[in-house]
Amino acid sequence: MDIKKIIVSFILICFFSGSNGQTCNVPNIVFKSGEQATYKIYYHWHFVWIESGEVTFSVANCKYHDIPSYYFEGLGHSYAKYDWFYQVRDTFQAYVDTFGFTPLRFARYSNEGSNHVKNDNLFDNLHHKVFCYSGDKDRAYKRDSVTIPACTFDPLSGIYYTRCLNISGLKINDTLPLTLYLDNKIYHIHIKYMGKEVETTQFGNFRCIKFNVSLISGTIFKPGEEMTVWVTDDKNRLPVYIEAPIIIGSVRVELLSFSNLRNAMDAKVK
Repeated sequence: MDIKKIIVSFILICFFSGSNGQTCNVPNIVFKSGEQATYKIYYHWHFVWIESGEVTFSVANCKYHDIPSYYFEGLGHSYAKYDWFYQVRDTFQAYVDTFGFTPLRFARYSNEGSNHVKNDNLFDNLHHKVFCYSGDKDRAYKRDSVTIPACTFDPLSGIYYTRCLNISGLKINDTLPLTLYLDNKIYHIHIKYMGKEVETTQFGNFRCIKFNVSLISGTIFKPGEEMTVWVTDDKNRLPVYIEAPIIIGSVRVELLSFSNLRNAMDAKVK
């Protein structure tokens, strides 16, 4: 099992909440500096659920080259009991212009077993380019560039961008596009609105909005598969539960803790 790929795929989709428009600039009334959410990742194999690792997301305000920005961070790790087999310690960082909600920089630092890779990406949104720098401890850094469409997001900026979008007016099975950039490639995925449900969590029952999200086929996902995401039906749009099939087994992700939300947690059923 490749825990790193599971964590990356989770980061790609975990907060997607859909939109009824394609504007790139959205007002933020959803999150604030200091927000943090941690999720536990489970792997299902041969009728056994294995607690594989965790991923934590956090938000801060900052200035990136004097540009008022959001700083987003995602930290993923395998549990210590699996480190003897395959240790994972991954860091994801993103800087996003607070005015236009456009990505400025995205970096990924991967420490997986004996592999240690750094991938740094600088966005030139005016010319629709991303300049990529990647390498590891055994190879010199390689520079490359990728042409991107308008409204392209890295995984972390995509997470928070989609949380801010307006979902009013959506009907069941309405499908919406999202363009993502990761590892020098462009991915076009879709998000399907599936209605509203009450989901049971360790924090109680929550009114949720349910979405199916297309997965990127490759080493762990089959072509055409979808991931199901439940997010709180309130102003926070906070994911509480995720399920995804993989080539061998399945994965589920559960909200473990959260703090410093911008809005009251109104989705909890009293």
